[in-house]
Amino acid sequence: MDAIEAGETILRCINYILDEYPENIDKIRELEAQQCDLLHMVELDSITYPKGYTYARQLKEVRQERRKFKDENEVMRHLHEYLSNGTSKNFVMGLFGNVAKAKKRKEQLGVRVYTPRSQVFGQEPISNIEPDKEGC
Repeated sequence: MDAIEAGETILRCINYILDEYPENIDKIRELEAQQCDLLHMVELDSITYPKGYTYARQLKEVRQERRKFKDENEVMRHLHEYLSNGTSKNFVMGLFGNVAKAKKRKEQLGVRVYTPRSQVFGQEPISNIEPDKEGC
C-alpha cells in the first residue's frame, strides 16, 4: 500500500461512517413502524394459533433486525459525532484535496526530463518518455 491508497482508504472509512449512521437511523424508524403495525394487528385482529405464531415470529424478526442496526449505531455514534463537527469536516476536505494533489504529483513523476548542466554530457535532454516509433 502506498500513501495514496492509505489516504483513499481513510476517506472510504470516514465516508462509510458518515453515510451508514443516518441510513441506519432510517432503517430503525422503518422497523419501528413495522413493529407498531404488527402490535396493532395482534391487538385488533382475531388471533388463531397459526396466525398468532406468524405475528410472533414476524415481531421477533423485526426486533432482531432493529437491534442489529441500533447496536451498530451505538458503536458508531461517537465517531459520527466527531466526524460531523466543523473541525473534522475541514480535516476530511483537506485530506481529500491532498490525496488528489498526491495523485497528480504521482502522474507527473512518471514523466521525467533532465537537461544536462555540463558540456561533457552534451546539451540533449534525457527523458524516460518513449519516443514515437514513427518519429525516431
